[in-house]
Amino acid sequence: MLETGHDILFFWVARMVMMGIEFTGTVPFSYVYLHGLIRDSQGRKMSKTLGNVIDPLDTIKEFGTDALRFTLAFGTSGQICLVLQATCWILIYLLKG
Repeated sequence: MLETGHDILFFWVARMVMMGIEFTGTVPFSYVYLHGLIRDSQGRKMSKTLGNVIDPLDTIKEFGTDALRFTLAFGTSGQICLVLQATCWILIYLLKG
């Protein structure tokens, strides 16, 4: 079993399968589970290199732990990409009514 983001499916996962078959004669894993990606407000993938990473501790201080957990569990499933802060604002608005 392998768990990864869909953005590297072909570039990394396909190579792992081909190399596994080439060198061991077997497929290295039977299942690939894909997780969603967290993107910034401009739609770019979060990256330390770009410097657009959100500190989860800051997010917890501003929105709370439950809002962050729910957002990450619900909002990044499959290939849905989200803007973390905007989603937390919407979630808090819905929860507080």
